[in-house]
Amino acid sequence: MSTVAVLVFSCAKYKDPAPRNLGLTNPYCNDPAAVNYNWGFPGKPDNTVCLYPCDFFRGIYTYYDSVYRDTLFLYADSFTMTIDTLSHTKISVLGFCNGGNRFTATASPTYTATVDTTVGDSTVLHLGQLLCRPNDTLTGTITRDLIDSNLFRVNLQIVSDTGISIHVGSARRNK
Repeated sequence: MSTVAVLVFSCAKYKDPAPRNLGLTNPYCNDPAAVNYNWGFPGKPDNTVCLYPCDFFRGIYTYYDSVYRDTLFLYADSFTMTIDTLSHTKISVLGFCNGGNRFTATASPTYTATVDTTVGDSTVLHLGQLLCRPNDTLTGTITRDLIDSNLFRVNLQIVSDTGISIHVGSARRNK
């Protein structure tokens, strides 16, 4: 008889205990596309505290450019560079062309924006994005300095009908 009672009791359906309030009120970002995804977890999900890759790039900068052809230094220049956001990961960069042309790049959580490839396919020698003229194809990166958040390193390559030029420089955020 006791064996039957044990068997009946052991087959009883499990019932979850009542939830307890753990007092977790710390807001954290719960969007995997954000740079600060799950920072502050555990807590209360609040995507208004999310920081996206493009947020670190937006601004107006003074860009100091050095232009090279192969290893030969050609010239230095400086100009205003404006970076706007198009989405959480897409940015547009204005200032490299006199005609107002912009180029787009994809920003990543690693503080690097890579110029988007918009022209070319596997049959084209130089993939990239059109820049100032139809003959100019751009590739490269813009990277935020890990120590100075107002400083960016720029490394771009422009392939054109006149040759390949390398643009290496730094951009400092205008205050």
